[in-house]
Amino acid sequence: MNRYVNFIFWGIVSILMFLLFGVTSGNFIYAFYFLSFFMPVVIITSWVFGSYLVPTYLLKKRYAKFFLFSFYTLVISLDIEFILVFLAFLLMSIYDFQNMRTIIDSYKWMPVVMYFIVLLYGFITVAAELILKQGTAGTIPDEHITVRSERKLRQISLDTILFLESMADYVKIFLDTGETVVTREKISTLHSRLTGRFLRIHRSYIVNRDRLDSYNREEVTTGGRLLPVSRTYKKEFLSQMGQ
Repeated sequence: MNRYVNFIFWGIVSILMFLLFGVTSGNFIYAFYFLSFFMPVVIITSWVFGSYLVPTYLLKKRYAKFFLFSFYTLVISLDIEFILVFLAFLLMSIYDFQNMRTIIDSYKWMPVVMYFIVLLYGFITVAAELILKQGTAGTIPDEHITVRSERKLRQISLDTILFLESMADYVKIFLDTGETVVTREKISTLHSRLTGRFLRIHRSYIVNRDRLDSYNREEVTTGGRLLPVSRTYKKEFLSQMGQ
């Protein structure tokens, strides 16, 4: 889901929760009070799941890390929520101690309902992303990048690019055919035009993640070439590779 759909979704959920618990408890002020405590953690949890874990791990078929980090996210979220539940009822007891049992009975299910909505949101997010991916898998044409080389515009299929090497005032694009295309564009400019599979590993190198033969924290191998991973780009590179 994009940010606008998320905003509308959680806006509607907040209004419905406010009305539901406000009507059942007979006190809309208390409903708003508890909703203000519980809702932020739930929204952040759903955002981490839908905007980070699903695209970074699930859709890239890194299932082990997806389930592991999803479990960690849920545990941390529940811990924070339990603390907030305790604080919310503790503060409420200061102002309305005589009615605490009634208040607890009225709002004890609010966090449970919220996390049910998080699970529902996660299911909808995963289903939508998978349907979108399957629906576009057969319709997306081969991606290309156009560069100026030898005074002509050259269209290069991204699938054929192994890596790019910056040579001061020009860049070499190494293809899987053994051909090298030379262009005077800056490597940073080319990087901004390439898709997410192209990773910067050094001020002089960009590699095609899908065409790597092997890699570690210090170097990568692609097309028979051994390329260094610099300290500046190491963290981001390893993160993109799921390390």
